[in-house]
Amino acid sequence: MLPEWMKNTDHYVPPKDGGTFAIKTIQTIGKIMSRLKTQAGHEKQKHLPALVKLFTMVLLIILTSVCQHRIILMGIAAAVLGYLCTWPAKGLWGILKTPMAASALTLVLFIPAMLMHPAGIPNNLIVVAKVFLCVTMVTVFNHTTQWNHITLALRKIHVPGIFVFTLDITLKYIVLLGNLMQDLLTSMQLRAVGRHNKKYSSVGGVMGVTFLRGTEMNEQMYEAMRCRGFTDDYKGL
Repeated sequence: MLPEWMKNTDHYVPPKDGGTFAIKTIQTIGKIMSRLKTQAGHEKQKHLPALVKLFTMVLLIILTSVCQHRIILMGIAAAVLGYLCTWPAKGLWGILKTPMAASALTLVLFIPAMLMHPAGIPNNLIVVAKVFLCVTMVTVFNHTTQWNHITLALRKIHVPGIFVFTLDITLKYIVLLGNLMQDLLTSMQLRAVGRHNKKYSSVGGVMGVTFLRGTEMNEQMYEAMRCRGFTDDYKGL
């Protein structure tokens, strides 16, 4: 027979406070890390080489920027929007939110000029449309090309190896330190049940541990590069 106190159900509701900041931080870091690690996009198995996409994007951006003929701009816009029509609906917002924000900021900056010189409103709107198209093309390139393919394409066009190396290592350690920070915040959240009055100092401790771990990784990588005789000849990950 079980005693009565073991049959009773405990209804413990921890007081509000405590974990809101940590939870939001963990969610934000998790989204950024998943974007860097998986880079889920619209890249198919038989995709174009990154170098071809890079040259195409640069040429289209230059053409969009210097072109004054509206028919050509409408053709570029039709091509970009037509390509976006092949994307799944759930992935369109990830593509369009950055161009929409950039074009909205451009429009806000042009509002005083539009009010002072109404005759130049069509030209101002064309500039806003150009910003939207250029940022959209960069965003599409980012979503359809993996990071290691981008750095490999940069190396093929004879970008200095130290620049490509710095870019690759930066992205790699952003992921590593982000995962460390996410684990530390998760541990802090699991140990802080109920009201936690010192949550900001705890988060500061997490940042301090992350900084010390990053410094340690930096020293280890430097020593490993010296042991292997690194000569700046870097082709990419």
